[in-house]
Amino acid sequence: MNTRLIPSRDYPDNFVTHLQALARDCPTDTALIVVNADGDGLVDRQFDYATLDLQVKALAAILQDRFAPGERALLLMDNDEHYVTGFFACLYAGVIAVPVFPPESIREQHLARLLAIATDAKAQGIITISRNLSLIGDAAIAQLAGVEILTVDTVAQNNATRWRAHIPENDDIAFLQYTSGSTSTPKGVMVSHHNLMVNARAFEEGMSISADDIFVSWLPLYHDMGLIGGLLQPIHRGIPAILMTPKFFIERPVRWLEVISHYRATVSGAPNFAFQLCVERVRSSQLQELDLSTWRVAFSGAEPVRGETMCAFIERFKPAGFPASTIYPCYGLAEATLFVTGGVRGEGMKTCEFSAELLAQGKAEVVTQGIPVVACGFPASSHTVKIVDPEKLTPVADGTVGEIWTDGPSLAHGYWQRPQETAATFLQHEGERWLRTGDLGFIHARQLYIMGRLKDLIIIRGQNIYPQDIELIIEEEVEVVRKGRIAAFAVENEDGEGIGVAVEVSRSTQKLIAAEILVEALSEAVSASCHEPLSVVVLLNPGALPKTSSGKLQRSACRQGWRERTLDAYAIYEYGHFVRGGSQQPSQSLMDETECAVAAIWEAVLNRTGVGREAHFFAMGGNSLKAVQVVARISDQWHIPFTPRNLFQHPRLHQCAAEIRYLISTKPTYSIPENRILPSKDQIDVLPLSYGQQRLWFLWQLDPVSSAYHIQYALRLSGALDEQALYASFQNLIDRHESLRTIFRISATGSAEQIIQPVLSLMIANIDLQDLSASQREKEAAEAIKRIVASPFDLTQGPLLRVALIRMAEQDNIMVIVMHHIVSDGASMQILLNELAMCYQAHAQGKAVCFNNLPIRYGDYTLWQRNWLEAGEKERQLAYWRKQLGDDHAALQFPVDHPRSSSGSYRA
Repeated sequence: MNTRLIPSRDYPDNFVTHLQALARDCPTDTALIVVNADGDGLVDRQFDYATLDLQVKALAAILQDRFAPGERALLLMDNDEHYVTGFFACLYAGVIAVPVFPPESIREQHLARLLAIATDAKAQGIITISRNLSLIGDAAIAQLAGVEILTVDTVAQNNATRWRAHIPENDDIAFLQYTSGSTSTPKGVMVSHHNLMVNARAFEEGMSISADDIFVSWLPLYHDMGLIGGLLQPIHRGIPAILMTPKFFIERPVRWLEVISHYRATVSGAPNFAFQLCVERVRSSQLQELDLSTWRVAFSGAEPVRGETMCAFIERFKPAGFPASTIYPCYGLAEATLFVTGGVRGEGMKTCEFSAELLAQGKAEVVTQGIPVVACGFPASSHTVKIVDPEKLTPVADGTVGEIWTDGPSLAHGYWQRPQETAATFLQHEGERWLRTGDLGFIHARQLYIMGRLKDLIIIRGQNIYPQDIELIIEEEVEVVRKGRIAAFAVENEDGEGIGVAVEVSRSTQKLIAAEILVEALSEAVSASCHEPLSVVVLLNPGALPKTSSGKLQRSACRQGWRERTLDAYAIYEYGHFVRGGSQQPSQSLMDETECAVAAIWEAVLNRTGVGREAHFFAMGGNSLKAVQVVARISDQWHIPFTPRNLFQHPRLHQCAAEIRYLISTKPTYSIPENRILPSKDQIDVLPLSYGQQRLWFLWQLDPVSSAYHIQYALRLSGALDEQALYASFQNLIDRHESLRTIFRISATGSAEQIIQPVLSLMIANIDLQDLSASQREKEAAEAIKRIVASPFDLTQGPLLRVALIRMAEQDNIMVIVMHHIVSDGASMQILLNELAMCYQAHAQGKAVCFNNLPIRYGDYTLWQRNWLEAGEKERQLAYWRKQLGDDHAALQFPVDHPRSSSGSYRA
């Protein structure tokens, strides 16, 4: 099963040399965009290849100082530039990266997986950021004795010059991907540099990724689908990677679609549950603001792809321009690096209906009315998939259900320091090396169809949960159940996969403890550990748990017995209700308005009624996804910093309400003046400086010719250029934004002030290089840009905006924009560029320019800041730092290479 063609393009050897090549050949191209929320809108941080490469080298130099090649370092961060820097720095330094999930709290069960992975990997270091140090906790640090912790956000870029070039060998391990599974025995998949490159190539071939694509991903970077599919793939192709955090998406699923719409993205994907979440939680009114017409590949994997979910998504977002042909089901797993099979870009989802009766017998036969199954495509070049009888280890014919095996250069090296498990899973068979996936499927019409799993793994939203972990948790936390008489298994309904358990309960315990109390205790124990509720609980009479003749648990038989109601159960709890035994107890009365409001939020998120004050969020069906929704609603309603950790630590309703009251009572008591938009009659043209401007004014006076605080942007313009429209567009922006008409001077009282000029005319400098040769043009253009950027601004005369146009050819121009930091910053530059494009388009088409009114101006902020600080906030902050630092400060004596001069130069 292998018929893909190889596209013709040169592929890089490894990500270390590849990222450096991108930084060298296209230094200012956008490599990474990190998106976050700003009120109801979006805000981003953008990084070009040169900046990313510099940051990576700076951290890699420190890693080289602290660790030997091949040593392991945990990556403990969320989706942002710090994680990207940390991961690539490990590659640059030859350190093996170990992505891990940041724990929600310092509770023992939340730290257990982190500690288990650190122990198994024999990690020598942890790479994180300063604010995550509290997530590790003193207890965990004590258990991680000897492990060095490095914070990415404190690394200075000038360390980059100390980096020693390192080129990895193909078989060097790049990172350990711990399959999101057993806490007690975690398994780290060894992924080599060669694995990464060939799988990135397979991914690229499978989805026909081109240089024109733009990736968007909120998938966690500690998961292989997020790391490889969301970050490494766009870097591999040299195209922008746009990242956001899973929390950013889960709080408001529409944000995923808004980011795709805003950045005109073409490739983005997620597990099935994310598409379902969008169908359920994106309002009709929000569709009007979305344009999904550019989305070309919506890949779905990591958990079973449901045809009904995808059809509902297509129908729901058709008004927003979402093409049905975009859906791209695929199949993969960490042991194969990531990508194994996928369809053809633009062909959409393929489903067939098969006879349920014959599928139960292991045969796939197409019928007109049967069970719909989604096809997951076929493998990339140099890779093969075959279906094998799991007992005889012999291939089966197409249309026969068996175990999925795959081979090819993407197969990982095995499990870290687990030779027996490696030999059993990465099998040498008939002279070839194969991966036994443990998944069941069949091939029909060249397409792979996934049917289930041989192994007992429970997969929820792409995350693996091992049944033995759940059984161990219950044994340790719920004393009344019989030890060794617990079975955990996967259950399914229309919402997806969940956790089911069957436990034997002695006759005496049945008489003493009500079924409702026991179910709540079981669900609380499980949800506290893995953040998922129990969907099904089967309370069995003694001796009723299915076992083999040797006494081994039969989890699949247990699941089947629950489905068919053949188990000897005295009570069965399913999805929030008892279907056998039990008695619904009345909910406890709520005490005050806070508890009533919390109950209303829980009921809305959990889709439950009658929530009482003793209700346990996770026992009622809450999980990590729903916890984020609750947290977002609580934070919005009470304007307090309520986090998932608060809910995990206070899961009962009355505890949650008490925590809210506490956070309200500890909010700062000082008042912050409200922003006020000055009416036009109140607006004045002479204003004091903000404190940030005061610093820049001081530095400029020390060195008026310095370009250190120049904000610049160079843009290559291809095609015919309407210079009159360009000039008019800049004039529109100058008229709109007072900061672009601002100059600075010393007042009669000796203090600095900013003057807003009523009008300002901008001169655009023109530099014509058309008569030079191609190589001379590029060289001279680069020198011209340097001169334009380095030319000093006179803050007392202005203007503090400089624009130049470098003409390379008749339809090839470079526009250079430079502003002083005292009136602008990186975010302001992006706003200027966005508005410039809008104005230019309007002028070029002969249309009027229409702006939304600006709610406030920078002068309003300046006055607000001064009023706030002078109302007591400045003294409060100063008092805090005086208390922290004291009053006596000895002079710092740094070692110097040369004697100090008698006067300062103010230069570094």
